[in-house]
Amino acid sequence: MPIGVDTSWVKKGGARGYVTTRAFSWSIGKKDSGWVLVVSKGREFESSVPRLLRWVFSPDDPYFLKSAVIHDVLLEDGFREAFADSQWFEAALSVHAPRLRTSVAFTLMILRRFAVRGFDASL
Repeated sequence: MPIGVDTSWVKKGGARGYVTTRAFSWSIGKKDSGWVLVVSKGREFESSVPRLLRWVFSPDDPYFLKSAVIHDVLLEDGFREAFADSQWFEAALSVHAPRLRTSVAFTLMILRRFAVRGFDASL
């Protein structure tokens, strides 16, 4: 586990791969923005990485677990994918994930979406 990444809020398990062990909040846009997403205790989520890329990116990487749950909650609450993706990126940086690795993962996430669905203005 990378030094300094707090994973005390999550455990491996549940039907989707991970479960939050306590509630936490995420300030959307910037710290103390007033727009807060609350992730509840017991929230199941997944950290998905295409099989082809698992030699580079692990779905169990602690740097990206907070990103994954925030992304899942936003999508399941009906927010657009592009917005959820932006918060995935910001959450990764908030736990000091390596910027280059985060940027590559983020870019691949977007490229995969376009490869699967093509351009969709509703993203």
